[in-house]
Amino acid sequence: MPDLKWGYVCQGGRRREQHEIKFKQVSVNGFRGIELKSGTNRFSPTGRPDLIEINFGSAHNFVEFLHSCGIDQIVSYYYDPGIAFLEESSAGRSAAKIEDHEGIVESTRSFAKFLRDVGGSCLVVKAMGSYSREAPITETKTKTIAECWNKVGKMTKEYGVKTVMHINCLCAMHSTEEIEKLLSLTAPDLVGLALDTADQTIAGIDPVALYEKHYARIHHIYCVDALAADTVGEYKTVAGTGQDGGPGFTGGEKKIEQWYGAMGTVNGLVNFPALIKSVRQHNYSGWLVAENRQMSNSAHGCMLNGYYIKRVLPALQG
Repeated sequence: MPDLKWGYVCQGGRRREQHEIKFKQVSVNGFRGIELKSGTNRFSPTGRPDLIEINFGSAHNFVEFLHSCGIDQIVSYYYDPGIAFLEESSAGRSAAKIEDHEGIVESTRSFAKFLRDVGGSCLVVKAMGSYSREAPITETKTKTIAECWNKVGKMTKEYGVKTVMHINCLCAMHSTEEIEKLLSLTAPDLVGLALDTADQTIAGIDPVALYEKHYARIHHIYCVDALAADTVGEYKTVAGTGQDGGPGFTGGEKKIEQWYGAMGTVNGLVNFPALIKSVRQHNYSGWLVAENRQMSNSAHGCMLNGYYIKRVLPALQG
């Protein structure tokens, strides 16, 4: 079986030298691919394909810049329709609103074209907004969301790019049953699932069990540790469109200041050895992507993730 492919999520930085430092940090810690996250305006120079072209001249130039920093390729793009894309005069869209579907498809088209041109494999889409924005989840709303991502998946397939849904711990669609309902309403050849070890754990879902049951639909895996589980339903009170730092991200009812950690964090809840064993057994061919989520020192988090993957995980695997 070929070696597992490890990537890293890269976001932030307004200047070229800041990106260079971050990409080199990722490379030196053993990650060969990166995921980019959608963003808008001059404060997010890699947040959109058109912004990359403005800041680097072309997609080709950006790839060459990555190569000079030791990064082999762009793995994926994370797309959040709820972002207010100034370039599109959009205040934010929702897959739960059928009138937003056309705008979402056209917005994602440029990301799909970009991924095709740079050899990326997945467009990761935020399936829906937070509970406080989207609840209640009805059968009609679930069907509308599924219809949206089927449309996007049909479009991205034309470019050889997979559409995979990401369902985070603040999502209004929260339980295993709701995730499975959404999967049943989306076409397997058009839409897959991005497993998130931390967000699923925080939401009370065993990510290993979810993978083993739905491995055929999972084409992208986020490897992030979870330091606590939301046992009191705090996700219902947190608003936001992006990764908000977990439910109760300012402390919340459970007084938890940090919900996420690097892989293998002491007292972390995710069983990474079991997950890696399972993905190997099922011949997983996608990317596993680590992330510096809710950690103030990005270099420190990247080093901890790289060390765990290269030194700790092999020993645990025997």
